[in-house]
Amino acid sequence: MEPEVASPRVNQYERGVHEPRAEMAQKLAKALDVPAAFLYTEDDMLAKLLLRWNSLSKAQKRDLVKLAEQSTDPVK
Repeated sequence: MEPEVASPRVNQYERGVHEPRAEMAQKLAKALDVPAAFLYTEDDMLAKLLLRWNSLSKAQKRDLVKLAEQSTDPVK
């Protein structure tokens, strides 16, 4: 992305005027060192989890997924 259009374009993404295409979201996420899903979530708890995800080991990720799958709380 050209520097002269980067700031206005990102500003439009932030304000919800436009949504970046998947490819652009991947590039933004890489530049910000966050998972692309982080850019789309509106849930603060999920955002915190997404920020930590890449720092977890494979075993920790499996344990976390297993814990979520074992949850007895019904989804509402």
